[in-house]
Amino acid sequence: MKTIYRNKNGAKETFIQAYDRTLQEWDVPVESAYFDTSFGETHVLISGPEDAEPLILFHGFGFSSTMWIENIRPLSKRYRTYAVDFIGDINKSEAIRQIKNKEECASWFREILNGLNIQKAHVAGLSYGGFIALVLAIYAPQFINKMVVMSPAASFQPQSKKFFIKCLLAGVFPTTKRLNGLMNYMIGKGNQVNETLRNQFIAGMQNALLKNKLFPSYMEDDELKAIQCPTLLLIGDQDIQYDPRKAIARANHLVPHIQTKLVADTGHGLAMERPTTINSLMISFFSTSVNQSGEL
Repeated sequence: MKTIYRNKNGAKETFIQAYDRTLQEWDVPVESAYFDTSFGETHVLISGPEDAEPLILFHGFGFSSTMWIENIRPLSKRYRTYAVDFIGDINKSEAIRQIKNKEECASWFREILNGLNIQKAHVAGLSYGGFIALVLAIYAPQFINKMVVMSPAASFQPQSKKFFIKCLLAGVFPTTKRLNGLMNYMIGKGNQVNETLRNQFIAGMQNALLKNKLFPSYMEDDELKAIQCPTLLLIGDQDIQYDPRKAIARANHLVPHIQTKLVADTGHGLAMERPTTINSLMISFFSTSVNQSGEL
């Protein structure tokens, strides 16, 4: 498989330096580990007490696992956190072949859990990571305890053409101005994202190309009905990829054990925009018994 890095000198080094600068701002001890899988080496950031419940975190497109910079301290106080660099995305994982479908994604997940010696875990994901979490709940359900899904890419509603085109143009013409504009478009009005993380995203998009073959997609009714783990769905009321209210309505109608919340004054990047709110919602959901489906 070809490298993710663009054809210019120092591209990999430039991105890795940006990644490491973000990681230096994590205010908890972190272990950087690699695990061999049939798809290549998967990089994982590990924090929290060794004897705590495991929580696996999946990031959004182009951000890598350092995306959880504003969430990791409270989460790792309660859980053994494993922030996974999705293989084929712009991060420290090194793919030898691409994940091409949902079944292969589940196989990759099983291999990671085997490497981590984890039997079952909580799972959380944002955007593309939310889509991946849903895929795993359908195709590898025996490994998931509870799940928090934040603004999942597509999944419950088709993504808007405007959203898709803006993302596509940012990948093809990754100027600093265009990438900053994309970030500002995605987050809610008046909200901010960690500046070092923003700079890492820009460095990544300018020096690398995503090699994913498993694209976010609208999930069929039967797929969503098959999700059996307790699930919390969080979507910002200013999300721009689809109508958040329609997504929540469809989720409530189809997913058996789901709770939902429309997060006020928030765009697509919930965990990055509203970390205090999101951290509290995640910890509360993971640590308490689940009621019947309905809005929080």
